[in-house]
Amino acid sequence: MAIPGAREQWFPHCKGRQPMPLLSESVHACLEPLRFLRSDGGRVVDAVRARGARFPKASALADPSLWVVGLLRTAAALRRGLGTSLGLSTVLRLGFHIDVWTDDIGPGLRLPHPFNIVIGDGVEIGPGCTILHGVTVQRGAGTRIGRGAVLANGTTVLAGSTVGDGCLVGAASVVRGRIPAASVAVGAPARVVRASRPGEAAP
Repeated sequence: MAIPGAREQWFPHCKGRQPMPLLSESVHACLEPLRFLRSDGGRVVDAVRARGARFPKASALADPSLWVVGLLRTAAALRRGLGTSLGLSTVLRLGFHIDVWTDDIGPGLRLPHPFNIVIGDGVEIGPGCTILHGVTVQRGAGTRIGRGAVLANGTTVLAGSTVGDGCLVGAASVVRGRIPAASVAVGAPARVVRASRPGEAAP
């Protein structure tokens, strides 16, 4: 027998809301990472087309980055729905040395060389970002990679740092603090050397 007012007492954020909309929102949240796969795959197809492939969609299926991002998104969807990735995160770690502890990753993710990547808990990655091999983004609230940013191979983003929208961070750089939007930054610690050019930060 239902206890009057129990739902509002135990779940105060649900007060006045009906169960069906809550279920619908839950399903939407679980499926969101899978919907992002369309944008992710589109970037792989564009990259393959730019290399002159006659059948870019078919060629994209052989690109390992597409499979890695697919595993990443499916693992995120399973975690949201079931509380576990059912071993897909382990497959990423063992097969590609990719260790991702956040699901806050926007659509259009591109991993051209999907190996040796670590993204810590609490990190926020915006839409359309490109992350190359050997990148480490340290855990911590406030660690943010902006929309359309590119992290070149060997980049380390320290905890609490911010890479602005449209930034290009050079190889083996160490980001500490804030890199303003539309900048090219290199070095350890990374320093802005110039403004990024249109399209430069979106390979």
